[in-house]
Amino acid sequence: MSLIRAEVEKALHTVYDPCSIASQSPVSVIDMGMVSGLDLDGDAVHLRLLPTNLGCTLVPSIMIAIEEALAAMPSVGSVSISIDKETHWSPDQMSERGREMLGRRRAQAQARFPVQSKQWMLPGQEEARRQRLEMKRKAV
Repeated sequence: MSLIRAEVEKALHTVYDPCSIASQSPVSVIDMGMVSGLDLDGDAVHLRLLPTNLGCTLVPSIMIAIEEALAAMPSVGSVSISIDKETHWSPDQMSERGREMLGRRRAQAQARFPVQSKQWMLPGQEEARRQRLEMKRKAV
């Protein structure tokens, strides 16, 4: 039985990026742009996973969740997952839906905990930074 790509992608929409869950805005690995390749060969699924950070300690958990979601499909006979180490993840890989979801959550968090630009700087640091920038502009 041949796999249908839309059904595989639907199953992948049930696997969420753990960091988005922690921020109370679950975004699927598809919407996060973490699937850099998806090949279907008969009843076999070959997936390339693009972690948002190669140092992420939760990558094995994401791989297990993907494998379990796909293995639960009756038409899937085997699943292989490799990590895409050549491509660097960026927010540009996210779907529009994923960007909207995280954008809404970010706006809610900023409304609740307003952060001012440079609020962590010590008195005088901002003025010193401005002076350095001005000197660089004049040097050019």
